[in-house]
Amino acid sequence: MAQKRMQPPSPPRRTLWMMYKGIEPRYRILLGMGFMGFSMFGLWVSDRLEKAYPPEADTRVTHVSHHDTAAAESSQNRTGS
Repeated sequence: MAQKRMQPPSPPRRTLWMMYKGIEPRYRILLGMGFMGFSMFGLWVSDRLEKAYPPEADTRVTHVSHHDTAAAESSQNRTGS
């Protein structure tokens, strides 16, 4: 009769934070500096691209003041509409 082989216990699951904390501090600093450098490079590139390819003018109305609305309504009432 065949016997079941015992599986070795699996190591405990580690969270991303636990894995990060397991990295040597010097390399964690380098990793953080690398992420910051990559982010700064992305911001620099996006600014350059925006200057090279300016966005089209937005013709949509984004804000109407209450003063403009009241003036338009009063002029409409004066015309008798």
